[in-house]
Amino acid sequence: MSNLTTWYEIGGIVMALAAGLATGFYYLINKGKIGMLLKERRESKTQTVNLPDNCFWNVHTVLHETLTELRVKTNCARAQIVQFHNGGEFLDGISMKKMSLTHESLDKGVSSEMPLKQGLLLSMCVDGLMLLQEDDAQVYKVDELEDSWCKQFMENSNVIAFSFLPIKKHGQAVGYVMVQWCSWNHADDADEVEVSECIENARKLVEIQLHILKKNKNGKR
Repeated sequence: MSNLTTWYEIGGIVMALAAGLATGFYYLINKGKIGMLLKERRESKTQTVNLPDNCFWNVHTVLHETLTELRVKTNCARAQIVQFHNGGEFLDGISMKKMSLTHESLDKGVSSEMPLKQGLLLSMCVDGLMLLQEDDAQVYKVDELEDSWCKQFMENSNVIAFSFLPIKKHGQAVGYVMVQWCSWNHADDADEVEVSECIENARKLVEIQLHILKKNKNGKR
């Protein structure tokens, strides 16, 4: 009986040692993991975040202020800057020409088109963009346009009338400045001469600011 008791005691001691060793290994392993996590966190805190320089902030602040002033002066619902850009290639190697809404000023209660106007193929809006060639900021009534994807897009955004001018660089259109009216009262009250003057002034400011941004980018290379 005493021998059996002794073996039980020895077995208990061995199990206790095994449990202790397992606990110790578990602790060391997790301590190591925790140490690594703490080290990574400390290193991440010491890393600097590369934020845009003052030129970036200044330019885009001026652009937004320009659109807000344009919207208020023309009493429109939306004032926008849309820029043209490349967007990959088709299978035959032809470059995709796209446009994206980059800046927007909205009247109260008016929905933004920002999520909808991203990476749109220019080929989808040919009829509307053809009007840019006239380089004339006349007020266009949406219901007077021919049926097209572009017309339907504006109708879905509750646009009743609009006016726009191309943004140019070296004589080539690289985007446009647009104002949109979503109320007949405001659209009917729009004076084309005043609207044209306001958009023309806004376009000049936009072209200057985009040139500054481009020049600053090239200067860093």
